[in-house]
Amino acid sequence: MKRLVFIVSLNTDESFQAVPLGAACIVSALRADSRIAAETDIRFRSFSQSEAGLSGLPVEEAGRRLADILAREAEAAGVTAGLIAAGFSVYVWNRPVLEAAALALKTRFPDLLLFAGGPEITACAETPAVFDWCIRGEGEEADRLLVNSWLDGAPSLPPGRIPVPLATLPSPWLDGTLDSVPIVRDGRGALWELSRGCPFSCSYCYESRGEKTVREIPLPRLEKELEYFSQKGIERIFVLDPTYNASKKRALSLLALIEQKALDIHFNFEIRAELVDQDLAQAFSRIPCSLQIGLQTVNETSLSLVNRPVDFKKFAAGVTRLNTAGIVFGMDLMYGLPGDNLKGFKRSLDYAIARYPNNLEIFRLAVLPGTELHDRAESLGLVHDKRPPYLVTSTPTFPAHDLERAGRLARAVDYFYTQGRAVSWFLAALHPLDSRPSRFFAAFSGFPAYQNAVRRADEAEHRDIEAVQLAFLEAQYREAGLLPAFPLLRDLVCLNGAWTRALAEGETTELDLSWHPEDLFSPDALDIAGFSDGVCMEPCRVRVFSGPEGPDLAIEG
Repeated sequence: MKRLVFIVSLNTDESFQAVPLGAACIVSALRADSRIAAETDIRFRSFSQSEAGLSGLPVEEAGRRLADILAREAEAAGVTAGLIAAGFSVYVWNRPVLEAAALALKTRFPDLLLFAGGPEITACAETPAVFDWCIRGEGEEADRLLVNSWLDGAPSLPPGRIPVPLATLPSPWLDGTLDSVPIVRDGRGALWELSRGCPFSCSYCYESRGEKTVREIPLPRLEKELEYFSQKGIERIFVLDPTYNASKKRALSLLALIEQKALDIHFNFEIRAELVDQDLAQAFSRIPCSLQIGLQTVNETSLSLVNRPVDFKKFAAGVTRLNTAGIVFGMDLMYGLPGDNLKGFKRSLDYAIARYPNNLEIFRLAVLPGTELHDRAESLGLVHDKRPPYLVTSTPTFPAHDLERAGRLARAVDYFYTQGRAVSWFLAALHPLDSRPSRFFAAFSGFPAYQNAVRRADEAEHRDIEAVQLAFLEAQYREAGLLPAFPLLRDLVCLNGAWTRALAEGETTELDLSWHPEDLFSPDALDIAGFSDGVCMEPCRVRVFSGPEGPDLAIEG
């Protein structure tokens, strides 16, 4: 009888970024070993919280339910306890549930071999008691050695991290390992790993203790994977490379390959704005893509304390090149960093929005075990949760009550600006109010219609958010004595909102506008006061819809 090996992953959602690539790499490496393939039945079990019915359950109950699923499968296969092994892919968001699942499984099968890997395990100073073995660092070679020694009857591993030869690793895309994952099977999304290691040393990141040398997956394999994605009909790919443009030459080579083979796929890249020159901006503009830029903060003291220097002159120049080339990009901000405070966070927010990001992802600092920042937390006065997700709870300059205020501000930005798709008109709307973004969002966070909306359990649709946006903007313009200019702003918000819904959801919207849409889409309309006074109204009814080549509109009478 073959032995049974489970490789288990658990994601919190089913987004295109939730593909269990790390666990799949382990499965591929094990199946590529001829002995393991001959003597074991390797089963890749990837769960999401909702798919497994775990959402909302207490940790112990969720763990037992996950263990029950695996136990029933093992019993159905008729494999006895001593012939079963289970490996868990552990991240900060799933550690409690997976530890509970491992414990429940061990209770059911006392002779079970339990092992774990992933970023959270790599960061642990000590092996969690529930696991027999923990794989730190890259796991493909270590897992292969462990399973082979288990087949020999004496599970063991050499000390230290075991290097992985990227040039000879099998691809979990090309060998079919990931074909059964729903989001991949349905063509909705994929993760694409290009390299391992990071040339930077941001102290809040796991990579601060990782490799400073970047090891690249060979281009021939990447080309084959790109062809696979296109043939599979994958709609969206998140590129796993902490700084895609760290090497300009390689970045340009891959962009040219994408332009040649995969113009039907939308790509998401993480980049450094300081490293964007004209060549890169133009290359990005020739493919369907969006970029995410890790700004984190404009507080130079904080940046120094976390080993993340930024040349803001080059940063601004890179962002200007992206805007000029018409490239969609977002920015990341972090609050609670050492040396920062609420005033500094607001300044960072104002700086970011002035650069016209399409979205803002704002996070509270997590003091992750295994990072340099975790080791320095006490000396820096960082108080933080000791359990996942390890969020900072206070610092000498950012007390708990200010962190809560920053959190409310971050949620207001996410709702109004990011979910509300406000980038095209937001700064134009703010200009007549003579208000900074941070002050505007602080006022919005207390707006009753917004507070009522976020209390609802269901996820808000864009139309609902737009109604709240317009109600708040009308109140702000009334208070400022600007109500005569509000009809233009309402037209801008509604027309741009309808356009984004046609693009993102394929939705049709009918609008009664006070100005002709060609006038509203002109740059002049962003001068709200001047446009209202200088351009004649032209009331019309407009239908905005998704056409063969993207959003389109028709004027109806």
